[in-house]
Amino acid sequence: MATSLLLDRDTWDLCLTSGGDIAVASEPYALEQDVASECRVFEGECYYNTAIGLPYLTSILGQPIPVQIIKQKLADAASRVPGVVNPVVYLDSISARSVGGQVQFEQGAS
Repeated sequence: MATSLLLDRDTWDLCLTSGGDIAVASEPYALEQDVASECRVFEGECYYNTAIGLPYLTSILGQPIPVQIIKQKLADAASRVPGVVNPVVYLDSISARSVGGQVQFEQGAS
């Protein structure tokens, strides 16, 4: 069973328990949160692995890019999360400065 540090849905910062400890999320929410985190990472942003992330600044935001390519890049990012199978991306908003939508997936073996 996978766990992840629980992040506040509005600020995407760590949450604390009522006792002041760092809160932890468990499945299935932990997997959903990990997919969201993977899709939010900008290319080069993770200092422990600068090879991961999406090329938001260089190839997506403010660029004339086909929607299908954006969807594929997000699905590829979701696929990197252990336990995620068959991700499908639905975009509901794209502007020069943001992309919005959802990633639906099946849960497989971690």
